[in-house]
Amino acid sequence: MSSASVATQARPPQTTRQGSWRLGNRLRKTVLLLHIVVGGSWFGLDVAMAVLVFTAIGTDSAAVRAHTLQSLKLITVWPMFSAAALSLVTGILLGLGSKYGLFRYWWVTIKLGLNLVLVTLVLTALRGEVASAANLGAQLAGGADAEWNFSNMIYPPIVSPTALTIAFLLAVFKP
Repeated sequence: MSSASVATQARPPQTTRQGSWRLGNRLRKTVLLLHIVVGGSWFGLDVAMAVLVFTAIGTDSAAVRAHTLQSLKLITVWPMFSAAALSLVTGILLGLGSKYGLFRYWWVTIKLGLNLVLVTLVLTALRGEVASAANLGAQLAGGADAEWNFSNMIYPPIVSPTALTIAFLLAVFKP
C-alpha cells in the first residue's frame, strides 16, 4: 500500500458545507421520537379540549357545564404551551441538525410557522378565554344562574387540531 493511499484513508470525512452541524444518528432519532410524542400529546390535549367545550355547549345540565368549564383550566393553557414549546424546540433542533434546515424546504418553514402561531394563540387568546370559562364554571358550581357565550371557545378546538393535522400531513407526505 502506498503512502498516498494511507493518507487518503486517514482523512476525516468532509462535510458538504464548512462548519455545518449535524445531529448524530442516535441523537437525531431520539429528538425525532420526542418530537413525535410531544406532537401526539399536543393533539390529544386538543381533542380533550374539544370534548370539554362541545360537552359544555351541548348540555342542559348546569352541573355538567360547571365541571367541564372548570376542567378546561387543567388541560389547556399550560399543558398545551408546554407541548407546543417542546415541539418547537425539538423541531428547531431537527431542522438545524439535519439536512432539512429551517428555511431550506417550504414544508419545514410552514410547520415552524404553524407552531409559532399556535403557541402564540395559546398564550394570548386561549389563556384569557379559558380563565373566563373556568370562572363561569365556578359560578355555576356555586349555584349562580349565568349564561355562557361560547362563541370565543368554539374556534380553538377546531383551529388547533386542524393546524396540527396539516403539520402531521406535511411531515409524512413531504415532497
